[in-house]
Order: sequence, then C-alpha cells, then structure tokens
Amino acid sequence: MSSISQRTATASIWTIGGKFLARLLDFVSLLILARLLSPADFGLVAIATSVLVIVETLLDLPLTQALIRQSSPSDDMFGTAFTLSVLRGAAISLLMIIIAWPLTFIYEDHRLFPLVVVLSIAPAMRSLISPRMVLFMQRFDFKREFALDIITKGSTLVFGAGTAIATGSYWGLAIGVVSGPVVATVISYVFAPMRPTLTLAEWKHFQDMIGWNSVAQVLNSINWQLDRLLLPRFSGLSTFGAFSVADNLAGIPHQTFVGPLIRPLMAAFSSLDDHRKLVAAYLKATTAITLVAAPVLLILALLAEPALRIAVGQKWAFAAPILQWLCIVSLIGLPATIMPPLAMVLDKTRLVAFRMLVEFVVRIPVTIAAIAYFQVAGALAARIIAVLVAYAASMVITRQLIGVPFSDQLNAFFRPLMSCVPMVAFLLYVQPTLVAMPIGINLAASLGACGGSALAIFWLVAILLWQVAGKPDGLEKIILMKISPRRRRALTL
Repeated sequence: MSSISQRTATASIWTIGGKFLARLLDFVSLLILARLLSPADFGLVAIATSVLVIVETLLDLPLTQALIRQSSPSDDMFGTAFTLSVLRGAAISLLMIIIAWPLTFIYEDHRLFPLVVVLSIAPAMRSLISPRMVLFMQRFDFKREFALDIITKGSTLVFGAGTAIATGSYWGLAIGVVSGPVVATVISYVFAPMRPTLTLAEWKHFQDMIGWNSVAQVLNSINWQLDRLLLPRFSGLSTFGAFSVADNLAGIPHQTFVGPLIRPLMAAFSSLDDHRKLVAAYLKATTAITLVAAPVLLILALLAEPALRIAVGQKWAFAAPILQWLCIVSLIGLPATIMPPLAMVLDKTRLVAFRMLVEFVVRIPVTIAAIAYFQVAGALAARIIAVLVAYAASMVITRQLIGVPFSDQLNAFFRPLMSCVPMVAFLLYVQPTLVAMPIGINLAASLGACGGSALAIFWLVAILLWQVAGKPDGLEKIILMKISPRRRRALTL
C-alpha cells in the first residue's frame, strides 16, 4: 500500500472518529431536547435554521479548498482567507437580521424574529476560525480537528441542554446552535495561532474557485432546502418538526462517515499526478464511502420505528416512515459525493456548478408540485427523483474528468451493496419482533444486539466478497492490516 494511501487512511480514521463522537454528542443532545420539547418546538426552530443554512450556503466560500491547493501558503494568503471569511460572516449575519421580520409574516409566528436574530450570531463566529488550521490538513494531521469537533459539540450539548432544562423552551435549540461556533473559534486559535490581518493581497489565488463555487452553492442551497421552506406552509408545525428530526437523523451517517472524508480525499487527490493512480484512488474512495455508510443507513432505515421510540419517545414514532425514505435517499446519493472534491482539485469547479444546475432544473418544479399536492410524501418523492438525476450527472462528469467508464463507476458501488443483501434479510426477519416490543430496557438491548449483529454480518460478507474479487487494494485491506499488523505481509502477496 502506498504512502499516500496510508496517510489518507490514517487521516480518515481521525476525521471519522471525530465526527462519530461529535454526532454521538449531537445524538445525546437530541435525546435530551426531544424529551423536553415538543415536535412543534422543533418545527419552529427548523424554519429558522433552514433559512440560516440557505443563507450560509448561498454565501459559502471554498477558502479551505483554495488554501489546501497551495504547497506553502503565505501569511498574506492566510490574511486574505481570514478577511474573506469575516466579510462572508458579516454579510450572512446582516442578511439574516434583514429577513427576520418578513419571516414572521410569511409563517405567521412572531417568535421567529428574535430567534433568527440570535441564530445570526453563529455564522459571524464561524467566520473568525483560524485559517491556519489548513496546515494540519495538508500534513494529513487531523488530530486537532478531531479535538475541535469534540469540544465544539460538547459545548453545544452542555449549553443547549442546560438552557432547555432551565427554560423548557425552544431556546435550548437556539443556544446550542450558537454556543458551538463560539467555542470552536476560541479553540482554533489555541491549535493554530495567528494574528488576524485584514488584507486582500492574495485575492488572485481565491477568485476563480470562489466564482464557480458561489454558483454551485446557490444552486445547492436551493436544491436541498426548498422542501424545508415549503412544508411548513402545507403541513402543520408538528408534521414539519417530525420531518426535520427524521432528516437530521438520516443525515448523521453522511455527516459522520462521508463528509469527514472529503478533506482527506482532496489532500490525497492533490498529491497524485499520475492519471492511473488518480482513477484508482477515485474508485477506491467510492467503494470505501459506500462500505462505511451504506450498512449504517440501511440499519437505520429498517429499524427506524423502534429506534425512534427508544431515542426520542413514543410521540415521535409517526416519523418512522419519513426516516426510512430519507435514509434511502442518502444511500442513493452516496456515489455522487466524490465528484465535487475531484473536480475542485482538477480546477474544474464549473462542472460542479453544472451538476447543481441539472439537479436544480429537475428538483424545483417537481418539489413545488409534489409538496403542494402530497405534502411530506411529495417531498420525499421529489428528493428521490432529484438524487437519481444528480447521480447520473455525476457519472457523466466523472467520465469527462478522468475517463472512468460508467461500468467501472457502477461496479465500485455494486460490491458494497451486494454485501448488504444478507444483512437486509436478517433485519427484515427481526424487524417485526422489535416493532412489537414495548419501550424499555429489553427493547434497547435487543435493538443494540440486532444492529451490532447486522453490522457483523455485513462485514463478514464484505470481506468474503473482497477475497473472491482477488483482494483488490481498498478499505477492506486497510482494515485487516490495522486489526492484525502481522497479516500485513500476507495481504500484500
């Protein structure tokens, strides 16, 4: 296994480990808040956070991606990145405050104004994080990012849950959203000290990527948040709150196992100048992400009802079908997540914008019509259609970028999915028993045992299929080498 593969694998372990623990803290926070607050409270805050996500995504700047491409970023580059980030944060906060008042009329709820104003603090604080953190990413050193994730989410849990317990109101959710970025900013300067400087001296290193990325982000934000803005107008706050919680739960595997891999993969792609190695790295990355995330998504989908009852209580059980379909949407979208970092590394960000445009053209009319007539069911159907279109567009773009045939791209996705078949059969067998069990310690223990057994079945089958395929270089080999270093020599034969 090459040095780049080893370093990427180690970096991925740190990032996934950090995100896993961070999501675990998020989950604990959700457990506490869901029992203290009502679905309507979650629905109210989800409206405000959806607007925040849209505005942040609209004004997103790929500053980290631009810096990571530079072999030795100068102080002026860091100063320029800091300045652009501060300008972005100020613009987001100002725009949030401006639109806070109209939102109260659109959704006919006066509580939205102070809520949106307070949430506008979060992007302002995120904009101040030290840009020198990128130096550790270039060295494939993600230990500090691991620590930053844990500290940030721990702060969100403590302040958010503490406020909810003290007030019994939706402000617990809002304070949690704000407290994390505040702590993250402070800790980033402990890990990566720098003297903040306002300058645009190295603007030329950012302008091209920022231009196309801005277009892509505008389209992406509308694509993925439109249904969250429309649903409250066509369904009640409780129904939308259930959709929001299910959406957050379905997003945990992506945030934990897929999102954290993007930056190590970008660092790895940037270090490869041989076309064949780049193609191999891309296909291995697709297989690895599917191997890691697909079984988790399927377990969550098939055990959604008992998982929701145990996690957030009986009052949320009606969200189980929503959670199931959102997990399926995330599963279908897994292979398309590798294309954007590849395009950015190859300085083809315009192709990312093109993919977002294709998805936008399909998603917008379908989502509007589907939600107007079928509410939540329509939103789910629109997401499935859109993610299939996005996957097809990503395959075409990847073939144009590095010449990978469609068959090879599908095959990278195929073997991990085949490994899921016995696991799915097992889960379908135990599902009726778990659904019939009342809430209690027996259900929790059974749910954990079934989930663990399902993962064990998946990985046993995955390793078997890997051996049948001739032990190709990939995640399976890395895992076996990490578990048993003495087998290193045998595995490389």
